[in-house]
Amino acid sequence: MDLVLIGYNHIHDADLNINRPLGSGDYLALLVKSPAVFTINGTDLHTPPNIFFLYSKDSPQYYRADGKAFANDWMHLNFSSADEEYIRDLNIPLETPVPLNDIEYFSLLINSLSVEYYSSSAQKKSTIDCFLHIFFNKISEQITESETGIGGKKYDKFALLRSKIYTRPYLKWDIANLSHQICLSPSYFQHLYKKYFGITCKADIIYARIEYAKQLLMNTSLSIRYISEQCGYENDVHFMRQFKQSTGLTPTQYRATFPEHNDSTGSVIDRNRPDIF
Repeated sequence: MDLVLIGYNHIHDADLNINRPLGSGDYLALLVKSPAVFTINGTDLHTPPNIFFLYSKDSPQYYRADGKAFANDWMHLNFSSADEEYIRDLNIPLETPVPLNDIEYFSLLINSLSVEYYSSSAQKKSTIDCFLHIFFNKISEQITESETGIGGKKYDKFALLRSKIYTRPYLKWDIANLSHQICLSPSYFQHLYKKYFGITCKADIIYARIEYAKQLLMNTSLSIRYISEQCGYENDVHFMRQFKQSTGLTPTQYRATFPEHNDSTGSVIDRNRPDIF
């Protein structure tokens, strides 16, 4: 996936009228922040502000401002056949407006891409590739949320809560406290959590703790008992039982598969670091 050219937060007069019957020779991704008119197969489609639009390679491009100044971010991209398959697998439609709940988030990604594009960073290409994959993955998530009705402020609260669990899995998370934070009954909270993320909250907490434990086992030589405490378990027997149920290996067996990564210092983990997991 190659970034050919990029523009961030461009403002045009209300008379803007793009007319490219042969396309631009590459894929064109647009974040349109103002009302616009797209002509698709001879039909004018009026779109509200805050939409994403992806033109395929060599597809005719006809779009214009809709009575007001035209504001957008844009990217010209070259896709390999694998990239095209990746976009299809994400169910991102071509020549179809996609409403965005949080266009500021995507615009910030475009800004980050723009900064990297014009930089001389040694890791420029790989960084751009990471940003592009994040961008399209999140576009796909917006489409899925819209189709399943899981967007909006309530979903955002759940997503933030889930982020907290994954960032600090060692805390004593419980359903009563979590549901109280969102002002919902425990039963309704659990119902929505499973609906939004496809996993029960209890199972998700266990998963987050096991993933955290994997990092500690792989990167440190801390004792199994200490790691179980660091992951929020009151006793190491319970920890070892859940770890084996999840991975098929005991913690000791798992650690043995990564001998070159073990930290011989056995340094203590600082739980106050927000980026530890």
